[in-house]
Amino acid sequence: MNPDLQTFTGGPLQTNAYLFPGEDGWICVDAPQGIAAFLRERELRVETLLLTHGHFDHVWDAAELVSEFGAVAYAHPADFPLLYHPIRPRNYGISGEYAPLRQVTPLPLSPHGSIRWGCSGREFVLFHIPGHCPGSVAYYEPRASRTFGGDILFAGGVGRWDLPGGSRKELIEGIRRYLLPLPAETMVYPGHGRPTTIGAERATNPFLQGEAE
Repeated sequence: MNPDLQTFTGGPLQTNAYLFPGEDGWICVDAPQGIAAFLRERELRVETLLLTHGHFDHVWDAAELVSEFGAVAYAHPADFPLLYHPIRPRNYGISGEYAPLRQVTPLPLSPHGSIRWGCSGREFVLFHIPGHCPGSVAYYEPRASRTFGGDILFAGGVGRWDLPGGSRKELIEGIRRYLLPLPAETMVYPGHGRPTTIGAERATNPFLQGEAE
């Protein structure tokens, strides 16, 4: 197991979360169902929760991580309505309920913008790439040559744009503007499925052919 990156996959949609060391604990990217128990069993303390977007499968345990572990949660403000007022998963044929997340800090990221940003001893470049969800954010960590983007970009695919607030145009344009220009060796850790690289997606992703110049 990579000591600098651990992966947890949980919940009915097999959603990925990623853990790596911060200054005084662990940084967690997304909070699918079951990750609180995973952390508890391994006696891992999360100090920072980075949310890629507000869809239920990515934030199911978010309130629990904040209340039990004292994690500071960050998200794009465009997705605060989803965090404050959770949808009912049964609307999508999934049983169970999850708690609203009201203790959340807004990322200082303008619409469709990017910014250099640091937390817990780590330096990131944040990209706001809506289209799958209004507040979708990719966290690019240049020193580690990796990006965590939730459901923005997958191995051989991109996020759905047919959900409320979705837009194919915004999604593809955002990927083209911010992700495809990253170094080819940059690892992409998606919200579902296996990791990939920017180079592989630039060359073979059927949704992006002709999008990179």
